[in-house]
Amino acid sequence: MNPVLFYVLAATMVVSALFVVTKRSPLASALALALNMVALAGIFAGLAAPFLFIVQILVYAGAVIVLIVFVIMLLNLRHEELKAQAIQRGKFVASAVLCAIAAVLVLRFTAGGVSAAPASVDAKFGTIEEVAMELFARYSLSLEVVAVVLLVGILGAVVLAKRGE
Repeated sequence: MNPVLFYVLAATMVVSALFVVTKRSPLASALALALNMVALAGIFAGLAAPFLFIVQILVYAGAVIVLIVFVIMLLNLRHEELKAQAIQRGKFVASAVLCAIAAVLVLRFTAGGVSAAPASVDAKFGTIEEVAMELFARYSLSLEVVAVVLLVGILGAVVLAKRGE
């Protein structure tokens, strides 16, 4: 993968992740999350993992973002309700400082082990067979737990939306 492309995509992911957390509008946060997922798909494409690239675009940047936007619209939050849930500046600054300290510590302890050139990728990386073996053999319980948590979250959003009516 071209290092310049990697750094551009990585910077896009970091900035869009910051927008996801800092935007007051849930819809703007969802769109920033979509941008983050598209940038991650670009990294998968650069790593020559076409299956992961397509899955990232179709499933995550497509279906999951549509689901999140649907739930946001279903909740129909008003401006006053959003202001009540806003992040206070003091807490945001404190968390930003803690994240910066953590990043400095990670960089300090991994300074010798990180190389500027990307590592070589196995020929099987990102193939359908490799992903299927990892998901359904090694991580099948985790996959089912995530599916149940997502289902509970969607049902909770619907219940909260219907409670006001």
